[in-house]
Amino acid sequence: EKAAKWKNPDGHMDGLTTNGVLVMHPKGGFTEESKPGVWREISVCGDVYTLRETRSAQQRGKLVENETNVLQDGSLIDLCGATLLWRTADGLFHTPTQKHIEALRQEINAARPQCPVGLNTLAFPSINRKDVVEEKQPWAYLSCGHVHGYHNWGHRSDTEANERECPMCRTVGPYVPLRLGCEAGFYVDAGPPTHAFTPCGHVCSEKSAKYWSQIPLPHGTHAFHAACPFCAAQLAGEHNCVKLIFQGPVD
Repeated sequence: EKAAKWKNPDGHMDGLTTNGVLVMHPKGGFTEESKPGVWREISVCGDVYTLRETRSAQQRGKLVENETNVLQDGSLIDLCGATLLWRTADGLFHTPTQKHIEALRQEINAARPQCPVGLNTLAFPSINRKDVVEEKQPWAYLSCGHVHGYHNWGHRSDTEANERECPMCRTVGPYVPLRLGCEAGFYVDAGPPTHAFTPCGHVCSEKSAKYWSQIPLPHGTHAFHAACPFCAAQLAGEHNCVKLIFQGPVD
């Protein structure tokens, strides 16, 4: 009963849900050329409004008459705590499949990337073991992108447990295990897995990483921040994705 409500000029009642149903249509659909759109609030009767000052404010935004509530490929729907990605059948037809992502994983493993310090061969684990940190799993320094095997040195202080110094370039930053992002519906292209999100370490194609790192997702009552689509971790600052630097086999 506390939600905003009003009578339209034609006599019909309309209103907003307590915390709002927000929708964002990307510019250019859901492709490698896509750009973030503008978040709007959808009324109970389906009209499009600019956002309120906060999620539950009594004052509604301004009516936006030239925009639609009709979902398109890549539209995001935010329900205050849950954000949904809408994909069309045609859009998913042009999206890389699970088999394609598995082929990319095998291809990168077949190149036998090595730890530049330990010289041991690294390999991304299979998708059904993605939640287990394995012995050969690649780890990366997310400030510079250098990929290593796991090692226990380089700590800069006891207080910042995850701040490590890269032995290749001496850059200090988070050091995390890399995991291939395996939800195919989040990819905007079929490119190789070359970039990782900071600070979670999920890996996907360059264009997919750059697309999601630009998307401001609603957070709390009036904040927005970019998040990893694979785990919803809030991305870090300006450099929220990094190009990975693999070392090939020495032989």
